[in-house]
Amino acid sequence: MSYHYPRCAMRLIVALFFNLLLVPSSSANALRPLFGSGPDSVALAVSNGDTTAASDTTRLAPRALKNPAALAPADTSKPTLRDVQGRISTYTVAPGVTWHYAKPRPFRWLLHIPRDLGQFPGYAFRKENTGTFVGLAVSSVALWAIDQPLLEWAQDLGRSMNLNARSTQTTLVYIPFRVGSVNLPFEFNVPDNLNSTFYYIGDGWTHLSVATGFWVYGGIKKDNRALQTSSQLGEAILSTGLVVQALKRSTGRQSPFVSTKDRGEWHLFPSFTRYQSSVPKYDAFPTGHLATAMATVTVIADNYSEYRFIRPLGYSLMGLLGYSMLNNGVHWASDYPVGIALGYAFAKLAVRNGRTRVEAPLDPATEGTGMAPPPPKHQPWYRQGKFAPYTYGPFTGASWSLRW
Repeated sequence: MSYHYPRCAMRLIVALFFNLLLVPSSSANALRPLFGSGPDSVALAVSNGDTTAASDTTRLAPRALKNPAALAPADTSKPTLRDVQGRISTYTVAPGVTWHYAKPRPFRWLLHIPRDLGQFPGYAFRKENTGTFVGLAVSSVALWAIDQPLLEWAQDLGRSMNLNARSTQTTLVYIPFRVGSVNLPFEFNVPDNLNSTFYYIGDGWTHLSVATGFWVYGGIKKDNRALQTSSQLGEAILSTGLVVQALKRSTGRQSPFVSTKDRGEWHLFPSFTRYQSSVPKYDAFPTGHLATAMATVTVIADNYSEYRFIRPLGYSLMGLLGYSMLNNGVHWASDYPVGIALGYAFAKLAVRNGRTRVEAPLDPATEGTGMAPPPPKHQPWYRQGKFAPYTYGPFTGASWSLRW
């Protein structure tokens, strides 16, 4: 009997092909450790806590070495895969830096405020932060010494530019509300001149609108990072506001436009009734507007650290805000350092508690070879600059760097 080997081989290949097509899904799952499931499936399984798939990558390391392209690092400007619920929760923002964001529960951030207030002393008053507090004290005292000349210079500059110093706004919504003898109306105002527009940058409505924008976007796109950013903004803004108000009601410093002497008077611990009867006479120190603005910029910049233009843009807007408050006589320059530091610290607390670092496994393609991963692609200038205002303890990054 004679055999036609080429013809038999062809029949065998066709038979195996059709058998593989007819393999049921359960059998395909059983064959996954042998044939692999692809890097996307493994990444998805890891993000959902499936360690079986992760262990498969270890067994498949020799096979993966044949195709290094399959193990290329993820694009650092885009989120990773969606999970089984279609949500985006894990982001690689830089080589080796990946953050996981859980979906926040509605209004749970309100319950986080007491936690942040309790964590603040242990977070801020540490030995390694001694330099920070010395810097805050020195800068505040130095600015206090020249508060009056700085105020007059700012107002002279405004007059030379025909910049109206009055902080005037148009009320769009006003709903009266009282608690006993305290008047707490609900009102929504918009600025009606340029200086007021700069001043409005620090208004609470501005920052709550930003938080609402992240909340709407996160809900539509199922983006947990945007939802967490919204939650952290509300948390940081209100936590900062509580501490700022406590300091205002304790120090009782006069605002410039009602001051009775140079640099204003300090009326320590004014009574509640006295404070409420004439708030501008007691609420200058520290600034709440810059504290709120700093909290907003820090939360957004930390969560979207791959977008390097956020801090320069945010700090520039804060500079306009700071000038407008000197021009309209609402604040002294020495009110600024402590307010900015408070906003920064509470933003850092909110971000720290609102995400978790994902430890990336070693890349089998380079492990043990002595080869480093390829350098990241050249980024445009606005994503390379990095600037932050403090250098010590939790307030890190006082530098400006621009790589081309």
